[in-house]
This record gives sequence, structure tokens and C-alpha cells, in this order.
Amino acid sequence: MKLRKVFSVLALLMVMVTFAQKNMKIDYSMYPKAKDGYEQKIITLKTLPNEDNYSVEIFAGKKTLVDSCNHFFLAGAFEQKTVDGWGYDYFNFESNGNVGGTLMGCFDNKSVEKIVHAQSIQTRYNSKLPIVVYVPKGYTLEYRIWKADEKLNLVK
Repeated sequence: MKLRKVFSVLALLMVMVTFAQKNMKIDYSMYPKAKDGYEQKIITLKTLPNEDNYSVEIFAGKKTLVDSCNHFFLAGAFEQKTVDGWGYDYFNFESNGNVGGTLMGCFDNKSVEKIVHAQSIQTRYNSKLPIVVYVPKGYTLEYRIWKADEKLNLVK
């Protein structure tokens, strides 16, 4: 009887902790405020089984008018930094806004609006912490999830 009460109390505590974690609001105040001309973007990831097999690729981009046949890229780079005293990483994206591209002759000579991306970065998948990125205002931030194969290939 006494053992049943102990297990009942433990089960109740586990349910309360789980409920509290789901309803807990994440505090981003330890991250620096966005500097003038920049905005803070936050990527939150869902919990996955075996998160070590996943990674996140992050793209910063700028919507611009380009021709329809060449390949374009945005000048810019990500810099990884750490929140002092916390150890949490965040990223700054810096760009002068210049767009470069190939110089193929286009038959249709049609202009289209596209998001032109800079070189992407890859970071580990961790659903317990947000991915915080600072980008210039008017720029886009996109990401995609990569999954590694569970099987390792032996080199002979």
C-alpha cells in the first residue's frame, strides 16, 4: 500500500514536470539585442529521436531582381559567437548587399524576382536551444534539416 502511494506521487510529479516543460516560455533575454539596422531571427526545432543524426543548414538571402538564366550569390558571411557567461551560441550575418553571378547570355532576357543566398552554414541539431541569428533588416533567413544515414560505411 505504501509503495503504491510512492509510485502515485512520483507519477504525478512526472506529469506535472512534463506539463510545465511544454507550457514553459523560452527566455531569450540573455542574447544581445539586435544592433541598428539588424533584426533577431529565432529558429526553434522540434524534438527528434537521436538528434545527433541531424544537422541544420542556415541560409541568409536577399530578394532582388535578376535575369532568369544565370546563377547568383549574395556577398556575405556568418560569424558564430557565444553569449558571455551563458555559453549559448548565436550567429551574425554580415553583408554589403552586393550580388554576383555567372555571365551567361540569356535568350529570353527576362528579369525575375528571386531570393539570392549567401554561402550557407551548418550547425548541429539541438531542439533544447534556439538557433538565434542576426541579419540585416530586409534580408531573409531560411533553413533546412539534414539527416545522416544511421549506417556507417567501413573503409577498407
